[in-house]
Amino acid sequence: MNSDLDLSVLIATYNRAEILRETLEAFTRLNREGLSVEFIVIDNNSLDDTKSVVESFFGRLPLVYLFEPASGKNRALNKAINEVELGEIVAFTDDDVRPAADWLQAMATATRRWPDYDLFGGQLHPVFPEATPVPKWAYDRDIVRWGYGLHAPADCDKPYPKGGHPCGANMWIRGKIFANGHRYDETIGPSGKMLFAMGSETSLLLELESEGFPMMYVPDAIVGHSIQPNQLSERYMLRRAVRYGRGLARIRGVSKANLLKRSRMLWYLFRAFVSCYLILAFLFRMGVFSLSGRGYEKMCHIAIWFTFHAESFRMVRERHVSSAPSC
Repeated sequence: MNSDLDLSVLIATYNRAEILRETLEAFTRLNREGLSVEFIVIDNNSLDDTKSVVESFFGRLPLVYLFEPASGKNRALNKAINEVELGEIVAFTDDDVRPAADWLQAMATATRRWPDYDLFGGQLHPVFPEATPVPKWAYDRDIVRWGYGLHAPADCDKPYPKGGHPCGANMWIRGKIFANGHRYDETIGPSGKMLFAMGSETSLLLELESEGFPMMYVPDAIVGHSIQPNQLSERYMLRRAVRYGRGLARIRGVSKANLLKRSRMLWYLFRAFVSCYLILAFLFRMGVFSLSGRGYEKMCHIAIWFTFHAESFRMVRERHVSSAPSC
C-alpha cells in the first residue's frame, strides 16, 4: 500500500479541448487507491472550450484549473509550480495521452523502491488512430522516436546513462527539486508558434543532470501517446523535423563552437557549405520520394540537420547583435 503519498500531475494544454476531454476521461479510470492525487490543468490561453471541458470533470476527478495568458508551455508549467502547493511527487504528461490503469501506482512504487533517485521516466509508446492509414515512413526507427514519442530504452528498472533522459509526456520528479528553485526554461518549447524550438523538458533535465541528479527509467509506468490523424501527414512531420532541429541547437549549443572562437569568418563559410550540401541532399531526396514513394525518412533527417545549422547561425547572430556596442 502506497499510503499517504501525495502526487501532483501537471498537464499544460492549448486549444485542444476535445483531445483533452479524452485524456481526462482516461484519467478517471486510473487506480488512485492509497494515493492522494491532484490533477492540475494549465490552460495556456486557449480560445476553445478548454475551461468548460475541465469544469465538466470537477465532480469526477480531483482537478485544479489554472489559466496562463502568456504563450509558452514551459511558462504554463512554471505557473503551476509557482502557485500550487505540489505533492511529494510531481508528474508531467501531455493532453493527448492514454495511461495504463496502474500508471499512478507504478510511479508510487518506483519512487519508494528507489529513494536515492529524484527523477524518473516511464515507458511511452504511440497509439495510432484505427480509422486512418499509417504511412510506412511513420514506423521508421528515428521518426517514431522523435516524431511520435516512442520511449522504451529497457525491459527493467535501469538508471539512465549520461545524456539519456525521460520523455516529457511520462516523467515524475520529487517535489523538493522545485522547492529548491529549479524551473523550466521559458525560452524553449511549445509557444503557440508553428516552428517553435522543441525541448521543453530536456533543458531542465540537462541542468539537473549537470548538478549530479541521477535518473531512473521505470518500464512499468506506461503511457500511450495518442496520435492524431493530421500528425500522419508529410507536412506535419516536416514541420516537426524543423522544430526538433531548432531545439537541438538551443539545447546543445552552437555547432563547431571551437571553430567559431578561432575565426568567425571560417565558421560562417563552414555553415554555408554544410547548408548548401543539405539543401541539395533534400532536393535529391524529394525527387526520389516523389518518383518512388521512398526516402521520406531521409528527407526528415536532412531537415533536422539543416534546421540545426540554421538555428546555430541565428544564435550566433543574436549574440553578435546583443554584444555590439550601442551608439
